[in-house]
Amino acid sequence: MTDIDNYLELKRDLLQAQLRVVYRHQRKALPRGQKLKRTSNLTIVEDILQNSDEPLHILKIIRIAQKDYNVNLERDSIVSALIKKINAGKMFLRVAPNTFALKNNTEIVGEGGAS
Repeated sequence: MTDIDNYLELKRDLLQAQLRVVYRHQRKALPRGQKLKRTSNLTIVEDILQNSDEPLHILKIIRIAQKDYNVNLERDSIVSALIKKINAGKMFLRVAPNTFALKNNTEIVGEGGAS
């Protein structure tokens, strides 16, 4: 990698970290019981992974969606949608069986358990 590539990667990582802080603050600033409006299940999964410091197992993603967004995600349906995005090279990564992370969160390493 050239110096400019390293610089751009560093800037991207810094901006992503800043954006995660904004998302967390935005969620805390909402009135009690009110969540950010989402238009799709994949957007909810993206938000959950964005706010996580590590990759998450699908069961944990489903539990967070149910608890925080009051949305019941169908395991097979959401895994299928995630795999389609992964195969298209968009947005998500599979880091372990049924464990996912955001593609742009390259600093995330490790495994998210189903606990």
